[in-house]
Amino acid sequence: MHAWDQKGSPPRKRSERLQIRDLRDGEETQVLALWRDLMDIHVSIDPRFALSEDSDQAFLSYLGTARSRDDYRVRVAARGSGLVGFVIACVLPNSPVYRTRFIGYINDICVAPNERNQGVGRRLVNDARAWLRGAGAASLEVYVSTMNPNAQRFWRNVGASDYLDRMTVPLSDEEGDDE
Repeated sequence: MHAWDQKGSPPRKRSERLQIRDLRDGEETQVLALWRDLMDIHVSIDPRFALSEDSDQAFLSYLGTARSRDDYRVRVAARGSGLVGFVIACVLPNSPVYRTRFIGYINDICVAPNERNQGVGRRLVNDARAWLRGAGAASLEVYVSTMNPNAQRFWRNVGASDYLDRMTVPLSDEEGDDE
């Protein structure tokens, strides 16, 4: 079931211990459902996040590729048999003009709505941080939508600070052409 089909998630028993671990075979559809929830949020705040017709298959392909690479790490937060969050991190080479050779990057992180503000995201980030440090990254970078105050607050709470602004200029014929 996709996030947009749900009226509300049933509450999880808090007595079940949260476990941060590698994604297991057969759990990809649970990660996909969490990712769709994340994408629903993004699409609702900015139409530039509109998904392609084959977005589910593209994400699952990306997930499989990430799992097979040494420079990527896919981790999940699990309670009992259910996944309540995931993070995909990677180590990227920095431009050779900089002293810092490698940076860490979090491509995706998502926590189920009923698990937010419970420390799940922080645990996923801390797990990614430890792996990235061990893999030789000097810093952790992430893109955060300027129109998502909850995500902005989360990242600031885990120690992020402003570094660069990613800006966009539409390249359609209708805007800004002087020809």
